[in-house]
Amino acid sequence: MGISDREYIRTTNRSYGGGGGGFGWDVIGRIIAVTVVAYVLQLLIVPGFTDWFELSTSDVLHGQVWRLLSYDFLHGLGSLWHILINMYLLYCAGSRLLENHSQKEFLLFYLSAGIAAGISYVLWQLFRGERNPAVGASGSVSAVLVLYAMYWPRARWMIFGIIPVPVIVIVIVMLAFDLHPVLLELGGGGQSTDRVAHIAHLGGMLFGFAYYRFQWRFEPLVADLSWQTLRRRFRRRPKLRVHQPAGEESRFDMQARMDELLEKISREGEASLTPEERETLNRISRQLRTRKA
Repeated sequence: MGISDREYIRTTNRSYGGGGGGFGWDVIGRIIAVTVVAYVLQLLIVPGFTDWFELSTSDVLHGQVWRLLSYDFLHGLGSLWHILINMYLLYCAGSRLLENHSQKEFLLFYLSAGIAAGISYVLWQLFRGERNPAVGASGSVSAVLVLYAMYWPRARWMIFGIIPVPVIVIVIVMLAFDLHPVLLELGGGGQSTDRVAHIAHLGGMLFGFAYYRFQWRFEPLVADLSWQTLRRRFRRRPKLRVHQPAGEESRFDMQARMDELLEKISREGEASLTPEERETLNRISRQLRTRKA
């Protein structure tokens, strides 16, 4: 077996395009880009930028729920390593996860993991009676690493560039480092002084494990939330209705249903239709042709 075949040396053929061989930006590139832009805005001390979007328990309780997501794209300014390590781990683990997940599914997983980590932190702050704000993508990145380790536990990562270590071992060590200070605080051993939101990391890890264990998928839940679908659902219905015999569909309802099925074909391909949906499409087409005749 050659060195290029070893699991800890293997590279992916992923391009940044999400399809095709040309250069572009896939979902991981976009997440990193948004995070870096947000960090630059923090560095430029844009008035109130960090204050507007950091995870503040008090502000979340007063209705500013966007902070449960926006904090995930901010980082501490005291050390450049905070954002560098997070983005590097996101790139390494996320790149291979795109083999198993679509671009949209990975994005929904990443954002949901950030929200889960944020909720964990807010609940911990309430339990401890504290109100310290938090920033950082570590909760989401922890979820990404756990999901990676669940799929490929024997994959080896090079530590310090020379020591191959199974990724499951890396995750277990990270879990121990985050769990220890939390248990110490619960046992009355004093508050951690490293200014790290360990509970957010644990929340992200738990979310990543649950996502794998229960085979959650978020993309089907939002598959129909396109602008065209929302516009059809909320557009004004005609006030005057033509009387029709019981059991017959109106032309308006049939056309709306046909539009939904055609949009699904455009979005996911004809093979995505279920047998029932295919039969419905054929039936409506026949009925519309008959009425036009």
